[in-house]
Amino acid sequence: MICDGRGTPLKVITTAANVNDVTQTLALVDGIPPVAGLPGRPRRRPDSLLGDKGYDSNSHREELRKRRILPVFSR
Repeated sequence: MICDGRGTPLKVITTAANVNDVTQTLALVDGIPPVAGLPGRPRRRPDSLLGDKGYDSNSHREELRKRRILPVFSR
């Protein structure tokens, strides 16, 4: 599940019981629907993505930066 800053769920993916959550990180980010609310074009991409140590890897950081998203993960 990926949520906005207020805790509102934006996208949910269910997987098998023994699948690591980190494998679905980029699929969740890419699956965020347009979020309306402010005048103008709806946002499809967050400015930053916060996560714990389990999501910290160089490959995920690089992919998020390619999408112009600032990765904020614990090391």
